[in-house]
Amino acid sequence: MECEICGRPIEKGYLTRIEGAVLLLCESCAERGEVIREVRAGEERRKRFPVKKGYVVDDFDRRIREARKKLRMDLKTLSRETRIPLKTLKMIEKGEVYPTEEQAAALEKVLGIELIEEEEVESGPTDVTITLGDVVRIR
Repeated sequence: MECEICGRPIEKGYLTRIEGAVLLLCESCAERGEVIREVRAGEERRKRFPVKKGYVVDDFDRRIREARKKLRMDLKTLSRETRIPLKTLKMIEKGEVYPTEEQAAALEKVLGIELIEEEEVESGPTDVTITLGDVVRIR
C-alpha cells in the first residue's frame, strides 16, 4: 500500500477527503484534509462509483446482505420485488459489480436502507487551501 500523494509505502493509511477527492494517504499527508477512516494493510479499498445523485456507498454489498437477512428474504424474492435479475443481484451482493442508480433505488425502497450518498460540497472559504503547487512540492 502506498500513499497516493507522496508515494511512500504505508502499513496503516487514512482515507482522506481533500478538495472533494477521497485518497488513501500516509499520516503526514492525511493532515492536509479531512480523515474519513483508518485503513490497515491488506484491507481492500474500493473506488467510489458515481451516479447522478452522488455515490454508491463503499459497503453496499454488506448493507444489502444484512438487510435482506434481517427481513428473512431470499435472493429470489428480492429479485422479483426489485425486478433485478437474480444473477445480477448475486453479483451485487458479493460486491463483484456495483448496482446502477435504478437498481440501488429499488434496493433502497425494498430493503429500507441507504445505498447512495450525496456528495458534500463545501461553500465559502476554508481554513486550509490546498493547491496543485502544494502537491507538486511534496514529491
